[in-house]
Amino acid sequence: MRKYIYNYQTIIHFDAKVSQQSFLLRCMPCVNACQGVGHRDLFLYPSADLVYGADAWRNPIQYGTIAGLHDSFVFVSSGEARLQPYGMPLEQAYYRDLFVVESARTVLSRPLEEFLRQKRGGLRGFALAQALAAEVYAFMSYTPGTTTLATTAAEAFGQRQGVCQDYAHILLALCRAAGLPARYVNGFITGLGTTHAWVEVLDGDVWRGLDPTNNVTEMEYGYIKIAHGRDAADCPVNRGIFSGNACQQTEVRIIVEEI
Repeated sequence: MRKYIYNYQTIIHFDAKVSQQSFLLRCMPCVNACQGVGHRDLFLYPSADLVYGADAWRNPIQYGTIAGLHDSFVFVSSGEARLQPYGMPLEQAYYRDLFVVESARTVLSRPLEEFLRQKRGGLRGFALAQALAAEVYAFMSYTPGTTTLATTAAEAFGQRQGVCQDYAHILLALCRAAGLPARYVNGFITGLGTTHAWVEVLDGDVWRGLDPTNNVTEMEYGYIKIAHGRDAADCPVNRGIFSGNACQQTEVRIIVEEI
């Protein structure tokens, strides 16, 4: 087992006062077969009565409402994660079928289909997923600002540029087309930066992690999971609404260190 401390800070600035802000967060590590927590804290400004629960994918969620006028929203998630080598048993048998079906952002295009045909060779199962992750890493160029939160796997693949979300969506599209159950994951990784996205592929009855952005095909330590879903739309860190006519600017800072 290895221990890590994490501190995730988000500051949202509004250019005018807003009120009645309802929010739903996924910013605290989950607990599973390979991940435990020593403690988890969540600080909010302005303060609000938090409700803790779980979404349809059993990810931990935190939600509430800020009624009064405010021009910023701050949340800080911090704590200690205790990690075993990455791998989680299949929760429900129907997940095999659920996570092999295309989602809105992982629809297979003709170029993706041709890429899969060229790269799969005689490989099967998790070995094929590992090879595809390495091929996505080699094919793509990590270029922030070239895609948006709504960019699909086909669009990012077509321009050969994107960020971790796009790398994950492309690998998901390829794995699912090959008949491999695969799901999108977001969380924190060792170092200083922002949230990160990777993929879990079902290997027999165990979900194993792959990070095509960093060419990690045998994930073990250093990845703190907060949520998973069919694609990024299922598990955003922050979602909500507010009353008021305001634009917003977001600052995110994460640090993860092994202790």
